[in-house]
Amino acid sequence: MEEKKTRFSLFAPIEMTSGNLFLKMGLFALPIALTTVMQLLYTTVDLITVHYGDSAESMGAIASNSALINLIIVVFANIALGANVVLAQARGEGDREKAEKVLHTSLIFALISGVAVGVLGFFISDDLLRLMKTEEHYLAKAALYLKIYFAGLPFLMLYNYEAQLLRAQGDSQTPFFVLAIAGLFNIGADYLFVFALKMGVAGVGWATVISEGVSALLCFLSLKFSKRHYVSFFFHKLKIDGKVLGEVIKIGLPAGLQGFFFSLPNVFIQSSLYSIDPGNVQLENGAIASGNIEGYLYAGVDGFTGATMSFIAQNAGAKKAKNIKKVLGFGLIWTAIYWLASSLVIGLAHRGLLSLFVDTEEAIESGRTRLFIMGFTYVLDGTMLVTAGALRGLRHSAIPMLSTLIFCTLFRIVMIKTVFNIEMFHTLFWLYALFPISWVLATLSNTGALLYFLPKECKRIEEEAKQVPVDPTQA
Repeated sequence: MEEKKTRFSLFAPIEMTSGNLFLKMGLFALPIALTTVMQLLYTTVDLITVHYGDSAESMGAIASNSALINLIIVVFANIALGANVVLAQARGEGDREKAEKVLHTSLIFALISGVAVGVLGFFISDDLLRLMKTEEHYLAKAALYLKIYFAGLPFLMLYNYEAQLLRAQGDSQTPFFVLAIAGLFNIGADYLFVFALKMGVAGVGWATVISEGVSALLCFLSLKFSKRHYVSFFFHKLKIDGKVLGEVIKIGLPAGLQGFFFSLPNVFIQSSLYSIDPGNVQLENGAIASGNIEGYLYAGVDGFTGATMSFIAQNAGAKKAKNIKKVLGFGLIWTAIYWLASSLVIGLAHRGLLSLFVDTEEAIESGRTRLFIMGFTYVLDGTMLVTAGALRGLRHSAIPMLSTLIFCTLFRIVMIKTVFNIEMFHTLFWLYALFPISWVLATLSNTGALLYFLPKECKRIEEEAKQVPVDPTQA
């Protein structure tokens, strides 16, 4: 058995409760980050394909959906985090029966909620775009793309839950490899639908749906047939366990709301951008270019946040309190290392990166303003998210949600509606400065909560460990 593990070490699930946790967190976070990068590459390929295969207007129509689609992705990906935490703790406790209930209950819930939200979103797509103040000349094509996107939402929901269920068992590699394969389908379908069949925006939309369907199917096959995982899928066990669903929702819903609160102000910020210099396409294009690059910056932070949450949840289940404190510290160290590396890249290569998306000096200047403000302070965003992930791993999911609501939503919106309207503050610099300011405030809130709850949770875990010794490696 040991020989088999060594031979296939690249694909083996990571044991989260022993060994070199610092190195293991880095190895676990890397596929998560690469998965996020792969998703962003989909969007980049879509934009390039529709630009050269159809028109610049079609590219603008898809780009105008970016804030709303990011909102959808973040919300439902965060809700799936509840399944990760509950399954990871069950794995740490060695409770296979509960872990199986989490897996099967989560997949049913993902499918039902995906269909419900997809149908609702399909019928209100036009209203959502008007609410975002989408430019009228983009509206028809943007609505068409959004409706197709909502049609594929059940696949997106299934993939998000499947990915979290795999990561909870120490397997962050499979979701990445699956997405890489789905990406090839996406590129092929883009070329076929846009260049060959001349379907324009609709072609890009259906290519996205196909790739999401492929990713959901492949992750399902891994959960069904792979023998590497702690628990697997069985059709005869497919039923909803009310108690388990309650636990998943208790953790996942606040995480989803946190994602909503975190992304909602971006819609207001995008519409506020138009007010700085109405009709200035170069200003808008620069912001879009910078936003695409920032998505890649977020990928690393997302990886370390996911690693921190999963490692803490599984060590809490295994009753290893000392490891919980180590994991939090390691998550913050990895985030700082990543920030230093990414800041160096931004400082040296910002012009080349922006030039991949825009080709005028005005657009590059607009993008540089945003990229410098956001990129050079991104360690603040990373610290905020890692501390939130730590709280979520300890099952205190409501606290980071409230921090995000107060400081990343209400604070930003109030500032946009008041201070930003003052002439001297009605600039790109002050619009984007809202991000790092709110990150600092939310981080302070999360840190205060950790200073209060972490010692209490560790003490409780240590007391439970004395009563019921647990060795998950023998489960």
